[in-house]
Amino acid sequence: YRMLMLCWFYCIPFAKLLYFATGPLLLIFAAFMLQRGIRNARGGLRRAALFMMFIACGKMFLADLHIAKDDLFCGTGMFAFDGSCAREVLLAVDVIGLILMIVSSLLIANAYRLHLHDREFVPLTPEEANLPFWSRMSMAGVWVMVLWQLAPWVGALTIGSVPEIFLQLPWQVLALINCGLLLYSFWKAESCVWDSSTATKKRTGSHLNKSWNARDSLWLSVFVYLVTLALSYVAHDVLS
Repeated sequence: YRMLMLCWFYCIPFAKLLYFATGPLLLIFAAFMLQRGIRNARGGLRRAALFMMFIACGKMFLADLHIAKDDLFCGTGMFAFDGSCAREVLLAVDVIGLILMIVSSLLIANAYRLHLHDREFVPLTPEEANLPFWSRMSMAGVWVMVLWQLAPWVGALTIGSVPEIFLQLPWQVLALINCGLLLYSFWKAESCVWDSSTATKKRTGSHLNKSWNARDSLWLSVFVYLVTLALSYVAHDVLS
């Protein structure tokens, strides 16, 4: 019974959040696919990425916006005007979603024309792409988030109360900042050569022989970030 109640309070909202987050996550994944397809001169990967972008935009602007419009624009929704649910407003939301879908389709078609043919790129080392710096920044940001979540518990155990400063800055802000840092760092990593079969040994192959490189640090940061993100959600409910 307790496990069922726990699942009701955490699993159901998480599943709903995951459904609506699928579109943006798919769009980000497709952007990285496109970047790799451009850098590695792989036309099939580029076309698959653009098709995935089209699917993600269709889900967000046609399906998700239509499903969530009642929760967003009616009653106590985030964008409700006067607590009512005017039919004209809901119709306008559908029209805006259709317009956004048309605009995104035009942008995707333009990207297809731009990247239709293969282009030559000079392979970069992680140092040339400044990846070690951004890897360290990402790791530092994640550990700041970890300490920010631990501090209220330490304060409650030592002085009996939660320091006010740790309640002023929401954990969601730190999570968004760290998410941006990680995405930018991985975007930098896509500019580097990681395949020894295509790397020029004299110029770009030295980092391939290292047992631990900047990209490994990024993946470790992602693991710590996801664990902290899950614990932050639970801690937010306990503290509030």
